[in-house]
Amino acid sequence: MRTLYTMEHPADEPVSPRVLLHHFDGAMDAGHAGSLAVEQLLLTLPHSRLATFDVDRLVDYRARRPYMTFDTNTFSEVAMPELVLDLVQDDDGEELLVLHGAEPDYRWQEFAEAVTHLALSMGVTQAVGVGGIPMAIPHTRPTYVHLHGSQPDLLPSQPEVFGRVELPGSMSAFLELRLGQAGLDSRGASAAVPHYVARDNFPQGASALLRAVAEGTGLALPVGDLEAAAAVNRAEIDAEAAKQPEVAAVVSALEAQYDAMAPQAGVAAAQGGTGVDLPSAEEIGARLEAFLEANEADDPGRLDPGPRD
Repeated sequence: MRTLYTMEHPADEPVSPRVLLHHFDGAMDAGHAGSLAVEQLLLTLPHSRLATFDVDRLVDYRARRPYMTFDTNTFSEVAMPELVLDLVQDDDGEELLVLHGAEPDYRWQEFAEAVTHLALSMGVTQAVGVGGIPMAIPHTRPTYVHLHGSQPDLLPSQPEVFGRVELPGSMSAFLELRLGQAGLDSRGASAAVPHYVARDNFPQGASALLRAVAEGTGLALPVGDLEAAAAVNRAEIDAEAAKQPEVAAVVSALEAQYDAMAPQAGVAAAQGGTGVDLPSAEEIGARLEAFLEANEADDPGRLDPGPRD
């Protein structure tokens, strides 16, 4: 039977990864937080290709058409999607697996079974999916990372943010479920990204993801480049917001809301709250989105309100 992947690592070279990190292009990833985190690991850490998946059997090219280059009178190249499993060494030399590339359109069950087999056969005990989610929060505050997983008792204490909801599935979520059912400590880390920059790169979110993964797994992961990029990115957002008083006002409201709900404000809240009548996250988000939509046609350089619900 034709398998979904081809092993590229020499069979006589043993590997001992303890952690599998996964992220897929195509699902929601506000601020490109997950893809930036994976990119950071592959740019800064030693790695080699362990397995390549057969994208012809997994990806719908008519739904996500590959980009082709037409030069004068000739098609000169095509950028085909990839879905690969890399063996990476962290800063301390410990091995981990990084699964990344195009999110499968087809054969979800078969793909999850293949990943589960690979993980268990190599001794993986913990898996973590990473990504960004848009939320009504300001870019001027630390990025909140919500952790979820198959073994809730192993997760750190954190606020109850979402409760019980039904939402369209993603391969990252599906894999989190299936790997957990296979007995792994299967987790997800979702960085809260300001919804008004959700379509742009937000390196602060990626940095927060890698820090959360490092803390939860014990891996030594590099974040210095992302933190430097985050500082530059924040200055750019500040400069853009300063040109738009309405946006600056909404960011200020988001800051007040964030500070009122943040753990460091717990004492004040316990003593009767802030005394400020703050708008809800939905009201603030709607106000900012409506303003930016109204002005988007006049100035394409304005801040992006992010994905619509």
